Amino acid sequence: MSWIKNALIDVAVTVVIAWFAWTGASWAWWIIAIYTPLMVLLKVFALSGAANAVQRKADDVPVWFYHFLFAANVVLLLMASFLWSAGGWIVIWVLSVVAETRRPKSPKSTK
Repeated sequence: MSWIKNALIDVAVTVVIAWFAWTGASWAWWIIAIYTPLMVLLKVFALSGAANAVQRKADDVPVWFYHFLFAANVVLLLMASFLWSAGGWIVIWVLSVVAETRRPKSPKSTK
């Protein structure tokens, strides 16, 4: 489970989203409002072909973990009625699935 350290930012963002969903904290709103469009842009960049030189490491985070986090983010943002951000996370999720289907599979990446 050495990959958990590679997912700390993603887990932290999910914690911030959960905090916002339950408390409505304005600082959390700002983090989400900045991070969501940034992630959409990064996912579009990843699909553009410019990021093809980047290879996935063997200790990278399993795909199922990202699906879990993205689903949690969407549900939490819908609960908080932060609809445009929930839509942004749906786009991030879809782009991630598209990127994963385009990536050549290595024997270790299926774990």
